[in-house]
Amino acid sequence: MNATVEDVMTTHVAAVHKNATFKDMAALMYSRRVKRLPVVDDNGYLIGIISRVDVLSVYSRPDGDIFRDITEDVILNDFLSDPARFTVTVKDGVVTIKGTPQTAAAGRDITGAIRHVEGVVAVRDRLSYPTSARSAQPVGPLF
Repeated sequence: MNATVEDVMTTHVAAVHKNATFKDMAALMYSRRVKRLPVVDDNGYLIGIISRVDVLSVYSRPDGDIFRDITEDVILNDFLSDPARFTVTVKDGVVTIKGTPQTAAAGRDITGAIRHVEGVVAVRDRLSYPTSARSAQPVGPLF
């Protein structure tokens, strides 16, 4: 094969400045559908490469620490709920929560708060949401 690097390289390169925010960098990676970006200095010179793995490593925390934050800080302290009502598992930052919250709104609020716990990369909501008293009433004629 006589092809050169120039023959196959990408010419419209998306790069990120060294002082860019993670939010801007992540948005650029997402919009360009790339797994890594060149990092440039103030003069536009290449000074490094950032990849998705680099970004995720910033957020990596031991699963046990994440579990404790969820059961003790979020469920018990923030929502004054009994953690025994829920089964929480954490694997590589992915949280699965099962159980029955006191209300559907409480369940949605708890899962929303879990998403903001440091180190959580995804939440699998497997809660059994209680039906409200209003929706449990039989539907009859309007008049």
